[in-house]
Amino acid sequence: MGKGKRRKGFTLVELLVVIAIIGILVAIITPNAFRAIERSKIARLEADLHAIKSASLAYYIDVGDWPSQLNDLVDPATPPTGWDGPYLEKLPDKSPWGDYGLTQTEPAGLYGDVDFSLFVSAASVPLSAAQRIDVDLDGVEGASSGAVQYNSTDPTTLYYGIGQQ
Repeated sequence: MGKGKRRKGFTLVELLVVIAIIGILVAIITPNAFRAIERSKIARLEADLHAIKSASLAYYIDVGDWPSQLNDLVDPATPPTGWDGPYLEKLPDKSPWGDYGLTQTEPAGLYGDVDFSLFVSAASVPLSAAQRIDVDLDGVEGASSGAVQYNSTDPTTLYYGIGQQ
């Protein structure tokens, strides 16, 4: 009896097993990838907040007053007496979620027990990210305590107090 022709290719069962394995791998890897992306956004915002804080403190030491806007740290329209900047190499791009701001006005409803001279804001931060940043920068989570404060809306505007009085 002669040998029959051997068929090339995969059987349906083999294909289904491969597809099932790929599906399981995707189900395991995808959530971890999204968490890594979220962690990198948080790390970037924290680094930007630290850079703005350091630049603002250096500005205060040189000028004797706080910057009124972020651009004062890089290229003010009229440099004040004592200005020895730029204090930042460049203005930070938008935060991963929204714009940065700088104000000397205390945010309404926040910072009741603690007085700061300057506040850096980051708009449209997801509440879960704000809570993580709060823990990272203040050491404990508390939306209304410490240097990092925010309200409980999602998304929220996160504030970082500088120059505690």
